[in-house]
Amino acid sequence: MKLNFQQEVLVLPGSVLLHSAQIDGAYLRVLLWIASDPTLGAKHKQLAKLADCSVEAVGQAVEYWRSRGVLMEDGEAVPAMAQVPVQTVEGTSKRKTLLRRADELPSYTSVELAELLEKRQSVRALVDEAQQILGKMFNPGEINILVGMLDYLGMNEECILMLLAYCKRIGKTNLRSIEKKAYGLVDQGITDPVALEEELRTLEAMHTFEGEVRAMFGMKSRALTSREGKMLRAWADFGYGAEIVRLAYEKTVTATNEPSVPYANAILERWNAEGLRTAEEIRSYLAEQDAKKSGNGAGKTELGNSFDTDDFFEAALKRSYQES
Repeated sequence: MKLNFQQEVLVLPGSVLLHSAQIDGAYLRVLLWIASDPTLGAKHKQLAKLADCSVEAVGQAVEYWRSRGVLMEDGEAVPAMAQVPVQTVEGTSKRKTLLRRADELPSYTSVELAELLEKRQSVRALVDEAQQILGKMFNPGEINILVGMLDYLGMNEECILMLLAYCKRIGKTNLRSIEKKAYGLVDQGITDPVALEEELRTLEAMHTFEGEVRAMFGMKSRALTSREGKMLRAWADFGYGAEIVRLAYEKTVTATNEPSVPYANAILERWNAEGLRTAEEIRSYLAEQDAKKSGNGAGKTELGNSFDTDDFFEAALKRSYQES
């Protein structure tokens, strides 16, 4: 399938596609006519006739597209977007646009929000269901955030409701925090329900895992340091759950008389390097180490001195812990 351009061609910004499912038809018609002749942007009466809508609707449409950065006045600066280099499969570098929160994001007055909710039933339904999920009535600022997630980020209603339900489950109901999470998801290219469901399942498992580790190490409610966060993510990447971490925790407390995430991390990295994947394998490994230490003759040098690589590891680890 291909387009038959004939004698005329219309060019539109790709971002228009993000709004196409939510906007009123008149808004799109106004934009198409402006694309055909940019001077029509200042001729609202003529544009109203061409787009078959009221002059008021033309004004609303023009303002809508301006607030989304689709339409701009001559000489107006292009809104900055974060740019980062990424690697393609072939290894060549290209640019990827990342969204970030900025002052120019859409903002509506209470009157404008009331008109928008009256005109766009899908948005009204989204707000109603979102309020039920989070168990509170939204103020105009919170409704603005929802509309921005829908229109600016391009997340559809299903994805927004899935994200809200996840945040509710983990006890985060502040719309600003949820908006920040939405930006991160869109930056990762996670915008469809299937990909989002998979990502949220992973995040929820990690959140539960973090809670178990916090309780285990007595962290209470303090935030993890960036180093601790990296360690916990590495443990999850190893495939280690709370049961295995508890084994490392017990060895840590036995050796140091107190819980230490870095000490436990060194133990878990060692187990991972040894190829130990399950709690049963680790218990068997530990039992073998205990048997060697009990003097059953295994691992003796020609001089008869008993040794074990795990002993050297633990001794070095203790020294490192005491010096830190």
